[in-house]
Amino acid sequence: MQQRIEPIKQLKCWGLLSVILLLSACVSIAGKHGLSEISNIDIVNEVVLDVNFGDFLAKKDLLWDRIPNRWELAPYTGNGNIGFLFYQDKSSPRNVISIYVGRHDYYDHRLPYEGDQLLWIYRGRLPLGHFEVQSKGNIQDVDLRLSLWNSEVTGTITTTKGSYQVRSLTHSHSDVIYFETDAKDEEITFSWHADVPYSSSRKTLDNGGGPKQWTKQRTAPYPLPPKATRSKSDNIEYSFQPLYQHRGETTVGWEVTGEASGKQYLSTSVHHSFPEKNSKNIVTQNLHQGRKMLADQSFFSSHQKWWHDYYPQSFLSLGEPEKEAFYWIQMYKLASASRGDGPILDLMGPWYHKTFWPMVWGDLNVQLIYWTHLTANRMQLGESLVNNVDKYHDNLTNNVPKHWKDSASVSTLFPQDMSGHAGGVVPDMLAWVLHDYWLHCVYAGDQARLRDGLYPILTKVVNSYFNYLKDNPVEGDNDGKFHFKNTWSPEYPGGWGQDINFTIALFKWSLETLLTINDEHNLNDPLVTKWQDTLARLPDFQIDENGLRIGKDIPFDKPHRHYSHLLPIYPLAQIDIEYPKQAKMARTSVDHWLDVTFNQQQKDKAMPVTGYTATGASSIYSTLGDAEKAYHYLNFFIQHKNVSPTTMYAEGNPVIESPLSYATSVHDMLLQSWGGKVRIFPASPKQWPDVAFHQFRTQGAFLVTAKKAKGITQFVELESLVGTPLVISPNISNPIIYIDGKLADKALVKQDESGFYAIDVAKGQRVLFMSPEITAADLVIKPQNIKKSQQNLFGLNDKTTRLPSHAFYYHE
Repeated sequence: MQQRIEPIKQLKCWGLLSVILLLSACVSIAGKHGLSEISNIDIVNEVVLDVNFGDFLAKKDLLWDRIPNRWELAPYTGNGNIGFLFYQDKSSPRNVISIYVGRHDYYDHRLPYEGDQLLWIYRGRLPLGHFEVQSKGNIQDVDLRLSLWNSEVTGTITTTKGSYQVRSLTHSHSDVIYFETDAKDEEITFSWHADVPYSSSRKTLDNGGGPKQWTKQRTAPYPLPPKATRSKSDNIEYSFQPLYQHRGETTVGWEVTGEASGKQYLSTSVHHSFPEKNSKNIVTQNLHQGRKMLADQSFFSSHQKWWHDYYPQSFLSLGEPEKEAFYWIQMYKLASASRGDGPILDLMGPWYHKTFWPMVWGDLNVQLIYWTHLTANRMQLGESLVNNVDKYHDNLTNNVPKHWKDSASVSTLFPQDMSGHAGGVVPDMLAWVLHDYWLHCVYAGDQARLRDGLYPILTKVVNSYFNYLKDNPVEGDNDGKFHFKNTWSPEYPGGWGQDINFTIALFKWSLETLLTINDEHNLNDPLVTKWQDTLARLPDFQIDENGLRIGKDIPFDKPHRHYSHLLPIYPLAQIDIEYPKQAKMARTSVDHWLDVTFNQQQKDKAMPVTGYTATGASSIYSTLGDAEKAYHYLNFFIQHKNVSPTTMYAEGNPVIESPLSYATSVHDMLLQSWGGKVRIFPASPKQWPDVAFHQFRTQGAFLVTAKKAKGITQFVELESLVGTPLVISPNISNPIIYIDGKLADKALVKQDESGFYAIDVAKGQRVLFMSPEITAADLVIKPQNIKKSQQNLFGLNDKTTRLPSHAFYYHE
C-alpha cells in the first residue's frame, strides 16, 4: 500500500527570535555547493510511504500461550474513556477468567473534611468491577492474540470439557465493550460482580500502610455509599452505583444474546457522571447504539476504521525487532488510554488496579505522558491535557491562598477537575504542566491557543511566584536577586531548601514564555517591565564541580531516581549545549546523577531506580548527542523487571508513563527540535544502521520524513504546516536541496558556520534534502524484514521468557 498522509490543518505558528537572528547571520551556500550544478535532476517527486500496516503490525501483535493471571500480564483494550483487561485472578476458581472493566474518569467527589480536601482518600480513583466468564470445565490452556491493527483480542481457551473461542474489543469511539464466545463442547456464562467504591488508598492506611504521620487521612470519617442496585429493562441489565451523598454516580449496563453452548456475545457500557445524574440514560443510549451498529454490520468496520486511520499518521522502522515492537505497542497503548475529548491520562488510564497513587501526578508522571504524542504526530490524543486545563481554569485559580489575587496553582497530585489546593507554595507543578501545554501548541503550530489559552493561566502562575516571594522574603541577601526561601526538588531526600534549581528553571521558563507570546502578538501587557526585571534578577542555576546541584545548600549526593534538578538541560533546554562549556557542565551533571544513583551504596533513603530513570537518562544523552549512552538506557529499560511482558509497568502500583516515555526516548534519538532548530538523527546509534521514519512532527509544525541506510542519511523531507522559518541540520553532507520538487534557488538557502541550513518556507511547502549518492527512485520508506523468530516478542509466551519481567511477574 502506498500512502501519503495529508497535513492536518493548523493555525499560524510560532515565531522565534533565534530563527530571525540565525537567518540574518547565515552565509549563502550556493558558492560552496553549487546547487544548480550538483545534479541534473531538476524535479523530484515527493517521498512515498510503501507500508502494508496490517501486515507490518501483525508481526508486533502480543501473543499468550500462558493463562494471564494478573493486571501486568493481561491483554488490554480501551478507547480513552473505558476499557478492560482479561485475566484469571489467582483467587478465582479455575473455570473462571474475568473481564476487568474500567472507566478512566471514575473518581470520588467527596467534600473536604474540616477544611482539608484529603485528596488521597476523598477525591481519588475508585474500583468498578468485573464480569466473570465461567465455563463448565477448568481452564487448561489459552491461545490469545492482541491485534494492534484491529485493536481486538481473539483466540481460543481450552478447558477440561472442551473449548471456546473469544473475540473482544472496546469500540474505538462508542463506549461499548464487546465480548463474544463461541463454545464447542462447553457452556459459557457471564456474571457481573460490582466492587465497593472504597478508596484503595484508604484501605492501605486502614491496614497500617502509608506514612505513619498521616493521622487525619487515616482517621477522617469515611462512610460508604449505598450498595449498587440491580435492575433490568428491554433485555438490558443495570448495576447502578451512587457515590457518597450522591456526589457522582456510575452505571454499568449489559446484555447477553445468543447461546451459552454455542455463539453468544456480551455487550456492556459504563458511564460515570458528576454533577449530572444521567449515567443510566447514557449507558442505555450507548447500548442501543451498539445494537444498531451490530444490526447494520457497522460495529466492527467503524471500530477498525478509526484504528486504520490512526496508525498511518506516522511510521517508524528501526530494524531492531524488539525495540521496534515495543515502540508500536506504545502507540497502541496511548490511543487505547487517551483521547482528546476525554479525561487527563493519569497513572492507569482505563485499566484500574488497586493503588496507593489514585490520581494525576504532577511532579513528573503526567508530564512524561504528554510528550509521547508530539513527535509521533498523534496530536489529537494529547488534546485531553490542554482541553482540561482550559476547562478547569477557574479551579486552578481557586487552588491558592485567598490573599493571592489573580493567581493559579495546583497540588502535586490532583483529581480530574484539577481542584487540588496547593497552599502558599510555589506553583512549580502547574508551571511544568503548562510547559506540556506549550509543547502541544508549538508542535501543533497553534499560535491562537498560546495567546488565548496558555497566556492567561501562565500569567496567573507567574503571579503565584510573585506572591510566594512576597510572603517569604529571604533575609540577608543584598545582591539584588530574587531568592526562593524554601522550595522542593521532587522526590529528592531532603530536597527542600533555598534557590532550588527545579524552581528557578520553571519560573525562568514561565517568564520567558510570557514575554515571547506578548511580543509575537503585540499584546502590550503592562506587566512586561516587571517580567523583564524579574528575569534579569533571577539567581543563576546552582552549580558545583559535579554540575547542577539540587539547590543553593544542597549538593546532589544521594541516589535519586528523579531528574528534577536536570530540567534546565531537559526538557526546558535552558542550558545551551551548543556552547562547549555548557555542554561539558550538562554532561558532568547527568554523569554524576547516574553514577551516584546506580553506584553509591547509601540507598537507605532513596527510591530504587525506576523505568523513567532510564528513559530520562536516554533522552538527556540524546540531547547531548551521545547515541550509544542513549541506546544503553533504552536497553536497560526493556530489561527492567518492572516493565512487564505486555509492556505495562508497575511499582506495586500501576504507573503508565514509563513505557510511554520509552517512545519519547526513541523520538529524541531520531529527531529533535528544541531552540528553534530541527536536528535529524542527532543520536542515532550504530545498532540502527538502517532506520526510517515518516511524518514525525517537530516544534514549529513541520512533518518530517527521513531515512538512513548503512549508517548514512539518504534523504530528509519536511512539510511546513504553518509557515515557520526552517533552520535544520539534515545530517547529510553537501545535500541536493529541492523545494516543492524543484531544485532550490540559491538565494533561498543559507548555511551558517555550524552547518545548519536556513530556509524561509511558506505554509504547505515541502523541502527535500537529498544525498548526492542516491536517485529519485530511492525516495521510498519501507519496513525492514523481520525474521519469524523475531516476530511477536511480547505478551506472555515462550519468547517473553527472555525478559526479566517474565519471571518477576509470572512464576512458571
